Amino acid sequence: MRILLDENIPVQLKAVFRDHVVRSVNDSDVGWKNIQNGRLLAEMEGRFDLLITADRNMFAQQNLSDRNICILVLPVNRRNDVLALSERIIEVAAGMSAGMYVVLDKTGAVLTRSFDRSDEGPG
Repeated sequence: MRILLDENIPVQLKAVFRDHVVRSVNDSDVGWKNIQNGRLLAEMEGRFDLLITADRNMFAQQNLSDRNICILVLPVNRRNDVLALSERIIEVAAGMSAGMYVVLDKTGAVLTRSFDRSDEGPG
């Protein structure tokens, strides 16, 4: 799995993913720091499989229906708190596939949604 860490995720999380390619938008050779979410998602296509972010608004603000990636939203972005959840993050990420939007809470529970909103009822 090719994983991209959003700019709000500590780069120290890269070290916990063994057997995966993990990059950060903060890496100078990636060059995507401070770009808008829509462009970030477009740039990811074909290059990364999973975006890990702490941005809880992405599902509501972006049209994800045609994206061939998955998104994992963390409940925190402070380095120590993220690293404390690292085992659960690895476990959840391992079960993800394209079209999944997963929100992890502080207890380790997950809320999974599909990028396809056609099965959702009115607001």
